[in-house]
Amino acid sequence: MAAAAAGVPRKGRLSTTRERELLQAALDLVAEVGYEQVTMAELAKRTKSSTATLYRQWESKPNLVIVALKTRADEQQLLADIDTGSLRGDLHALAARAFGAESSSDSMASIWHAVGTDKELLRALRTYMIVPGLESMRRILDRALHRGEIKNSPAIALADRVLYGPLAIQELMTGDKPTPELARDIVDFMLLPALTAANTAAVRTS
Repeated sequence: MAAAAAGVPRKGRLSTTRERELLQAALDLVAEVGYEQVTMAELAKRTKSSTATLYRQWESKPNLVIVALKTRADEQQLLADIDTGSLRGDLHALAARAFGAESSSDSMASIWHAVGTDKELLRALRTYMIVPGLESMRRILDRALHRGEIKNSPAIALADRVLYGPLAIQELMTGDKPTPELARDIVDFMLLPALTAANTAAVRTS
């Protein structure tokens, strides 16, 4: 039960090839009809498998879909460590990975829309997609501190919200999906100035 709850496929049930086939089919179906319209029954039908197989392997639809996203991210090295040698380069790379072409696909957009009402999906998304990104940002900022590019300040604790917050609500606010260009602008005109300002630590609101 622990493995299933964590969204980790149980070993020995499916071949690696078959597992990847099912995971890709899940993402394709989400992109086609939207996450909320996806059913395990329809996925089983399209993949010529059984719902029992899908539930035995992944326990639930949220687990299956998020494992599919994580598997794709692992294959594309989207969760690998980033170290370009500069704070700006690292933050640009992090933003591009989080909101590049793959992450802003129709499948991802519908998943972001569904997390507001599906707590299990939110937990899985946070565990396997969001937390690794936050940990990567923490390593990036720690290295920038060590290199002397930034000083310890309240902006460091807010860095993830400054980057990810506007991207997460972009479609809600404007009707447009987040783009890599928007992510770079947030880094260059909002996040970097806040992190590198000499008087950041002294800035307080009354």
